Amino acid sequence: MKIPAKINIKDLFLLDKRWLAQMLFFVGVLIVYFTSMQAWFLWPISSYMSVIACLFIIPAMLLSRGISRPCFVRKDFIIPLLAYMLLAYYQVVNNSSNFNAYISTLFNAIVFLALFRYDAACLNKVSRMLAKTMAVLLIGSITFFFLYLFGFPLPGSNLEFGEDFYSFTNYYLFLLDDRQLFAFFPRFQAVFPEPAYMGSAAALLLQTQRGNWRKWYCIILLIALLISFSLAGYIYLVAIIFTNLWIRGKRVFSKLLLSICLLATFVAGAFFYNKGDNLVHDLILLRLEVEDGEMTGNNRVSTNFDADYENFWNSSDIFFGREKENEFGDSGYKVFIYTNGLVGLALLVFFYLSAFYKAPNKRAMLSALFLASLVFAADGFILWFCRFIPFYCTAYQIDEKDVELSNEEEIT
Repeated sequence: MKIPAKINIKDLFLLDKRWLAQMLFFVGVLIVYFTSMQAWFLWPISSYMSVIACLFIIPAMLLSRGISRPCFVRKDFIIPLLAYMLLAYYQVVNNSSNFNAYISTLFNAIVFLALFRYDAACLNKVSRMLAKTMAVLLIGSITFFFLYLFGFPLPGSNLEFGEDFYSFTNYYLFLLDDRQLFAFFPRFQAVFPEPAYMGSAAALLLQTQRGNWRKWYCIILLIALLISFSLAGYIYLVAIIFTNLWIRGKRVFSKLLLSICLLATFVAGAFFYNKGDNLVHDLILLRLEVEDGEMTGNNRVSTNFDADYENFWNSSDIFFGREKENEFGDSGYKVFIYTNGLVGLALLVFFYLSAFYKAPNKRAMLSALFLASLVFAADGFILWFCRFIPFYCTAYQIDEKDVELSNEEEIT
């Protein structure tokens, strides 16, 4: 059988350089995103994740230079990159880190350089790629999680993480905290160390997908968030719903009033259903109760650290921070301020403002900064790639209608 003359065999072996550059960049982003989320199967490379990611990102940037429509085109990357390096190396020096930390920070800076230079009009593709990849992972994880709940025998092994602070039964597609082995409905955490990790990530990815929540991958993210029973994830979700409405110019007040009424009905039902003996009451509402002026669920730091933090504010260490004893489990803005001082806090604020100030949609930028503030208050780790990348994509996201209009203009 003869091959038609119009088909050139050589074309079958040619790759579009722009597409290849984008794919290499996407792979690098996936590596830093899921490794910073501490997925169990990536624990072995966590110390040098940015080095591995740069094996894909650097070729992507070099390849992009030789094409007519490069992917890395932004000229306003210098200030945010310098702001990151000031903050990152300040932390390295301030925390008396070893030489490996200097090298790791350098490769982290290369990843940030690629993000800051990447075409802002293509960031929608980055966030959608992350959301879809997470959803595909969660489909298998949720399926096997419910098979476990229904009593199907699944292969598993013991797993420990964080200086023996975490102990799991690893069912490979999902982890089960050993403290929840005998719970009627254990909290879903997929392949990550805590339900809050998974719930927060799902919420922040939903933030990047405004206007697309009916898509299959957004529905999967929402289901995973709901069965995580993550209080932080729920709070982020509520905030995201209203900030996304505000970004799109919707009437927020009427929807807020309706949501408050529905929430009040839901809470009342949880208190009265089965006399309060139900999952929502036990895992969520009990953590919102206030005792001695403190919310029960506000257990981000230990009592000992809280007392030391109060003493810290009255000392000269307030400017550059104080070395923290290696007590696993403390998190939140207090830990960041304690270890980095007010100088570190100022550098963090400067970095975020310098990274977002060029965003074309100021409402999107303010929404991203607002959510970053909430996350910072809860765990302090807003320099993690799994936190920063969704915030960055949200700030620079172009609505789908604008993309369609621009495509039509190109065609005409």
